[in-house]
Amino acid sequence: MAHTVLQFILIEFDKNWTRAGTVLYTAIDKAQVVVVVEGVTGVKDTYLFEVARGEVVLVSWDTNLVYIPAKCVKKEPGDKTVYGQG
Repeated sequence: MAHTVLQFILIEFDKNWTRAGTVLYTAIDKAQVVVVVEGVTGVKDTYLFEVARGEVVLVSWDTNLVYIPAKCVKKEPGDKTVYGQG
């Protein structure tokens, strides 16, 4: 199984997640998580992940690291989150 670790500036979880404490997010159905990262030059990229039901995503808010049990399914330049659109 693939795992991805990213240092993020913004994360958006869709409605198919439950949270345990402040760091564990469990997919209650096929779920999506969107992660925005910023490169060393300040350029932002958005990564879309699709995670299977029952998989757990770990978020370290102290270090801005996210551990995702999946490979990226789509990468786009810029901030493509709902937050970034507003």
